[in-house]
Amino acid sequence: MTFLEKISQYEVKKISEQFCTNCGTQLTSEAEFCHKCGYKIQIVKGVPAAIEPERAAPTAKHTRLQEPRRARRRNTAVGIAIGVIAALIVPIIIIGIFGAINFVYIDTLEFDVESLSITEIDLIIDNNVGSIDIAYDESMTKLFEATLEVRGRPESNILDAENFVLLSETTKLVIQFEAGDYNFFFWNKKTFSYDIDITIHPNATVDFNVNSDTGSVTLIINGVDNLELGDLILTSNTGTITLGMTGSVNTTIPELELVTDTGKINVDLGERTELNDTEVLIDTDTGSISFAYEDLILYQDIVWSIGTNTGSITLNIVQNLVLNWTYTAVYDVKTNTGSITMNFIFNASIGINIYGTTDTGSVNLPTPGEYYENSLYSTADNVHRFTLETDTGSVTASGTAD
Repeated sequence: MTFLEKISQYEVKKISEQFCTNCGTQLTSEAEFCHKCGYKIQIVKGVPAAIEPERAAPTAKHTRLQEPRRARRRNTAVGIAIGVIAALIVPIIIIGIFGAINFVYIDTLEFDVESLSITEIDLIIDNNVGSIDIAYDESMTKLFEATLEVRGRPESNILDAENFVLLSETTKLVIQFEAGDYNFFFWNKKTFSYDIDITIHPNATVDFNVNSDTGSVTLIINGVDNLELGDLILTSNTGTITLGMTGSVNTTIPELELVTDTGKINVDLGERTELNDTEVLIDTDTGSISFAYEDLILYQDIVWSIGTNTGSITLNIVQNLVLNWTYTAVYDVKTNTGSITMNFIFNASIGINIYGTTDTGSVNLPTPGEYYENSLYSTADNVHRFTLETDTGSVTASGTAD
């Protein structure tokens, strides 16, 4: 062998012991596949090279190396998605939490009407956040008094808060309160909540149009007799509605409407209350209803719409007073999910019938079945008809009417 041939063989051997041109792994001269990346090795003009015209099947080791890599990609994508969602939601939650709860007591505002010369009042209240409590006081010397406990964000100025205003004082006083828009952003210093306490002289005849978006509305007339009210409309989006007239006798109400979206409704109409309305609405979407009266005075036919979507309904009715004219009172009482319980005492001269129905539950009336009617129902001048309906819950009516 010539010297040149020896040199050539040495160079081929030296080159063959070089590195894989695909992944850079050092190879032996006998290698047919790269033990690192799995690519086939062939000699091109005496020089080893990794080629991919016919891709070799990956080894088990190669497969195990690739699978964690794909899993890491998936985990990374999920992590990015969660991060994006958190970046969007967390600030909203923070703004909502701190915007809603970082309220502190700011100050107390007062409003009053001293003169008793004009006693007709149109009371209009639109409160955003906070309770409204109204009561009658026979001992007061003013016609109308209001106290507003104002809460706001730190560094708020009481001069930016709202108070009652007297819009008119001719033959009728128009007293109005507008809370304004409620802003959840914590940097807004002109948003306030108001807990309102109102006291009214019994000489006043008040048309109530009172609303609280978030908060309870309460009107208490307990123990005050011979009170003449105007139209009585109390509403709330989220809060309890209470009309308390326990122990009050001879109250006059021309119109009655009590509505809340989420909250209980508690109604006691007292004794011998005169109601001139033809249709009464007592309604809540989510919450129980408690309704009571004793010897109601009705001058015409009336329809009571008493309903809730989710909650129980309790009726406590006493009607011993027989009126010297003809009227029919229809009670449409309904709940989707909840029980209805009615306790009643009717004079034997008053006609009464009760129809009870439920999809899931029991019906218990003074007589077996879903329908009860007393003996004078078909001939009585004063008639009370009840439809008690629930989708899920029991219906129970018990009492005397004969």
